[in-house]
Amino acid sequence: MGKARRNQLLSVGCLAGLLAGATPAMAFTSFDVDFNADNKKTSSEATGVSAKMTFSFSKLDPANDADNRYTLDLNITNTSPVGLNPTGTLTAFAFNVPGPSSSPAFKLLTYNPLNSNFGDVYGASLNGSEWNVSNNNTLTFPITGTPRRAAYAPFGSFTFCARDTGTSCHGGSSNGTGLTDGQSTDVRFTLASNSPTINSASLVAQSFFDLFNSRTFTNDGDFKNAQVALRFQNVTNSKGRSGKSDKVAGIPIKPPQGPVDEVPGPLPVFGAATAFAFSRRLRRRVAIAELQTQPVA
Repeated sequence: MGKARRNQLLSVGCLAGLLAGATPAMAFTSFDVDFNADNKKTSSEATGVSAKMTFSFSKLDPANDADNRYTLDLNITNTSPVGLNPTGTLTAFAFNVPGPSSSPAFKLLTYNPLNSNFGDVYGASLNGSEWNVSNNNTLTFPITGTPRRAAYAPFGSFTFCARDTGTSCHGGSSNGTGLTDGQSTDVRFTLASNSPTINSASLVAQSFFDLFNSRTFTNDGDFKNAQVALRFQNVTNSKGRSGKSDKVAGIPIKPPQGPVDEVPGPLPVFGAATAFAFSRRLRRRVAIAELQTQPVA
């Protein structure tokens, strides 16, 4: 047997073993979005206020593979320094869902403000009017029809927006009851995937992460088409000037990755056994071929 052919067969065997022993596909079901007005401002000045949102997705009915509904648990934290400037009240949040507005990849089904103060809801209604939902009550969005979007200048509009109090989602309010420096809260959504290819919590999370990461910048560094944003009011900036406000866009941060929990356990074992048997057959063929090519004494 020629040396080249022998090496080729051995290489195939090694490759099969490596593929069988490879680690499972890696993915994530939650990620953070960082908001920092020092370099991601949308107002006329960078006030310095900051925040973080954590998007966590899970399947609503894990036992039902055909169920396309998911839960979004959203944590919102005002990370502006406590007792120092800049300081401000986080009064509203807004985000888009992946896909075009005319045919989104997801449909918002319900919203629950839990114990937060974000009970004034804009967007996802048929007439564009404001909805008020009390703590720990569930707001159900229309099943049919084309929902209106929430105005949020200077970005245009968002799929969903909620705030503490006021007459519009992006407008001002001197009586902000949102999150002050260092405070955190949670809200909850249910949503449905409109795409058969987005059929796991990790794929839902990846879709939102990719959307939020698709922003661009204007010449002065402001966001042009942010997909997720926060509203701050009653702001005192880094220089101690009070009476300010800010609208801050976010950048998604992918968390440390771990194994995908949707991958069935027996598959890697089956692959390893198959590769082991295949490798043994290859070695046997190589040994027989070498014996047949030995010169006769």
